[in-house]
Amino acid sequence: MHPTRKQNYLSYANGFWMQNALASIMVYGCQIALFLHHRVLTTNNTAFRCLLFLKRLPMPEPRLNPSVIKLLLLIATLLVLPHIGSLQVIFIAVSLTLIAWCAVAHYFKRFFPNKWLLLALSLLLAFLVLRLHGMSLGREASSSFLLVLLGLKLLECRANRDVLAVIFVSFFVLITPFLFDQTIGLALYGLCLFFLLLSALVVNNTNLNSLGALFPYRFAGVIMLLALPLMLLSFLLFPRMIGPLWAMPSDASNAISGISDSINPGQISHLALSKETAFRARFNDRSPAQNQLYWRGPVFWNTDGRQWTLSPSKTIKQQAIRGPVSTTFQYSIVMEPHQQVWLYALDSPIKAPADVKITEDRQLISNKKLSRSRAFDFTSSIQPTSETISKEDKTRALALPDNTDIRILQLASSWRNDTRSDMGVINNGLAFFNKENFYYTLTPPQLGNDPVADFLFDSKRGFCGHYATSFAVVLRAAGIPSRLVAGYQGGLYNSVGNFWEVRQADAHVWVEAWVQSLGWVRIDPTAAISPNRIQHAIDLDEQRIGDEIKFFIKPPDGLAKWGQQLNSILQTVDYYWESGVLAYGPEVQNDFLANFGLHGWEDMVLWLAILSATFLLIFSVYLYRLKPNKIDPAQKAYLSFCKKLARRYGEKRPSDTSFAYFSRISESQPSFRERLLQVRVHYLHCRYGGGRIEPLLASIKSFKL
Repeated sequence: MHPTRKQNYLSYANGFWMQNALASIMVYGCQIALFLHHRVLTTNNTAFRCLLFLKRLPMPEPRLNPSVIKLLLLIATLLVLPHIGSLQVIFIAVSLTLIAWCAVAHYFKRFFPNKWLLLALSLLLAFLVLRLHGMSLGREASSSFLLVLLGLKLLECRANRDVLAVIFVSFFVLITPFLFDQTIGLALYGLCLFFLLLSALVVNNTNLNSLGALFPYRFAGVIMLLALPLMLLSFLLFPRMIGPLWAMPSDASNAISGISDSINPGQISHLALSKETAFRARFNDRSPAQNQLYWRGPVFWNTDGRQWTLSPSKTIKQQAIRGPVSTTFQYSIVMEPHQQVWLYALDSPIKAPADVKITEDRQLISNKKLSRSRAFDFTSSIQPTSETISKEDKTRALALPDNTDIRILQLASSWRNDTRSDMGVINNGLAFFNKENFYYTLTPPQLGNDPVADFLFDSKRGFCGHYATSFAVVLRAAGIPSRLVAGYQGGLYNSVGNFWEVRQADAHVWVEAWVQSLGWVRIDPTAAISPNRIQHAIDLDEQRIGDEIKFFIKPPDGLAKWGQQLNSILQTVDYYWESGVLAYGPEVQNDFLANFGLHGWEDMVLWLAILSATFLLIFSVYLYRLKPNKIDPAQKAYLSFCKKLARRYGEKRPSDTSFAYFSRISESQPSFRERLLQVRVHYLHCRYGGGRIEPLLASIKSFKL
């Protein structure tokens, strides 16, 4: 394996383990505590003495609790459901089939597979996983393997240790859906399954025969509440690692990238019907109007006539805020991962976080690819901020493709004939698009080898990419430096959460032209063709593939209004979940803890250890106070006497009273009846009547076995 790739795998694996170690310890701590609790209740002193001397104590296998099996079958089914749509259908079907097989087998014992059939089935399913996923260590292969393993282990349940193994495997399967999705809905779903797994542990360790009893659920709830403070401390203080929390290195390419590193005329149209969220933006005090929300992304300088590509740009220092206060906005953005280095901000950015660079063409470049949700604080101005252009940039911005169609040159000349000013040429170009029979559509026809000429003079039907690329080429032919800017325009305003949600459907391309005394001026030819695209967002609920594009023009009424309000509430909850939980990375953590005087991971680990130790100490004191009182002398003497009787005349059942136990012994040993009656009377008098213990001890001592 290449050293760099190996280092990346180790970094991701280390990050995954470090960020979830305490949670794992808490889970297994609960399991161990419950297991020991069960052993204390069910194991006699002889067993403990045998364990103390490292002697093997033959213990009979406990009978499986039907209630536990029913609960585990329900949990296993619920664990499979979140993987629908993420894993291959065959593994979902195999897992559900194994669970159904196990359910039938527990009601009809003859359907249980023998060990040879189970072995063959295990080898077959292991081969299936390897056949479909190879030696991949990605999330799909790991999740598929764990689901199959869970189903096979359910079929193998014969003893209590198998039940415990199923529960432990279920805790691992519970994590796997988060490798694909981290929404708050899935988090709540996983929390409910975690609660059911703890309840299954309680039911198994207490041998309850009914799932209707409240005790296991109440006890599981208490355990979760007690673990909550430690969980919050771990979330806030445990050092965050660089890289995605749940993703695997091999899964990086699976993320929705949105805008790519090249632009062709029809490229943006494939995003027009996507409801996927690109980012959410919240302004500190006020926000610009809908038609001023141009979210700037990568800038494209070079073109070969068919596509536009990026060009290296110099980094400049962050600029001080200039211009009127009314044109300057401060805001925060929670950005979804797109596996690119560039970021999106309101045009034009003038201040960004320390690890984000601002280039000369006002791109925002991060130090690393955005592989996880992250929050950024930006300051932008909606006025041009660049007033000079270098000779090198001017040459790049005027370069035309080889063999440019003569019709394009003639069109540029016609735009220039009526005016000498560059703004006049731009206005003539916008008037050309407005007056000619151009049409804004999501389904443009296929273009030929010269897409710009084919679009301008033949098809005249296209999306924003068609208009922007053709407009920039004609401006260059007219002697006006121009470039393309890709990003997003507009968004949906959420009045409940007071933020803008920008979807992939809002992806947009526009032109920037260099005009003397004005600098780089934003020109959006789409506005000349379809003003609604700039004034309103695309209505994806009403939009269908076709010529006419639907927009949010009329406000909703009736049920549609209530539906929109409910959707706004859900989006607000999701926004706070993403900004407060998913975006809590190393940068946010460092800034947050710096307010409390904690700098660096050493301080975090130290305080985490101190607070965790304090919590565990308080919890230990609480458990110590709950410890039952020491056994009183009368009961101790009585139990010791019963233990001596058990060696010869049978064990005392847990449900046996003193009368029932002594009566059963008296039936086989009639000579003991009077003396056992005497012991019982002295025991009851001393235990419950406040009598002295000496008569009880004397009656026990005089009893010769």
